[in-house]
Amino acid sequence: MSDNTKKQKGSNSAAKMPGSKQKARSKGWDTVIKNLDDKIKKQLDEFRTLRSGRHCYPLLLHNTSIRMRVVDDVFDDLRTNFNDCGGKLDVIIDSSGGDIDCAYNLALLLRKFGASDLTFFIPRWAKSAATLLVCGGNLIMMSPIAELGPVDPQITEVNPLEQRLERFSPLHIEATLGLIRDEFKGGNEKLAKGLLERLQFPLTLGSFKKSLDIGKEYLRRLLATRMLSGGNKEEEAKRIAATLTEGYADHGFCINVDEAIRIGLKAEELSGKGLDIIWEIHKLSREKERIKEEKNRKEVEEKLKNLPPGLIEKLPSIVETPSPIPEASRNIMISSEES
Repeated sequence: MSDNTKKQKGSNSAAKMPGSKQKARSKGWDTVIKNLDDKIKKQLDEFRTLRSGRHCYPLLLHNTSIRMRVVDDVFDDLRTNFNDCGGKLDVIIDSSGGDIDCAYNLALLLRKFGASDLTFFIPRWAKSAATLLVCGGNLIMMSPIAELGPVDPQITEVNPLEQRLERFSPLHIEATLGLIRDEFKGGNEKLAKGLLERLQFPLTLGSFKKSLDIGKEYLRRLLATRMLSGGNKEEEAKRIAATLTEGYADHGFCINVDEAIRIGLKAEELSGKGLDIIWEIHKLSREKERIKEEKNRKEVEEKLKNLPPGLIEKLPSIVETPSPIPEASRNIMISSEES
């Protein structure tokens, strides 16, 4: 065999190595993820035994927003694996929130499988739209550090003057209008007019404020038809709905178990063996999420290495400035953290 042939074979072998290493690494990640899945399943089985055989659904979304795709996936999963619930269902939830309509739809779906009793378990958080979701159950079980959150919609909109995205709550609109009124009354007419000119079209502002009513109505319907009982349940549902949509100064406000009980929700603090299992499931699930993100990051890095030299440096110059979001694409979200 000639020296050139040997060099060529060696070169070919070296060229194959990166792909082989990438597959090996990927297989390693997959093994770790599978091991975590097995541990989570073991904990879920233990929790089911603790709960006298009740089915337990892990809705561990973390920073994935509640959207139509999530509703579809949960629907498929429930139909396939949870048809024999016997009307009783436990749901372990970890979610930062998402789309208000999807959260309401998901609450109604879970009720069908927990027709006689639906209990939500929150190890860490069920914020924003996820708070609306858990209000569809009979009972909310919370760890000592679990959080619910206000249900005021977070609206993403293009600022027409500065052509940039802004995120705000409809509650900010009333506060801004109050500020303008105060400036007019105080004689600061120039400042008041400047603020007024920066406001969007009045009908648009009206539609944003109306989104608060959607959240309140969804909450009222859920609370009055499952969690609350007694002759005054409708009034109680309206009061709690108003508190959750308008009663807190900031969207990130921490509603812990004591606060949840104070405002009238049927909530209890987790303790003992139940808390131990729920918290372990939470930690395992978070670790699985971290590993998956690391795997994806490494795979992207490997793919970027194979791009032609200099291409990445050219990307910023060929990416166009985003155009304003069209009217039909505006999202009314209730989320503490968008992924």
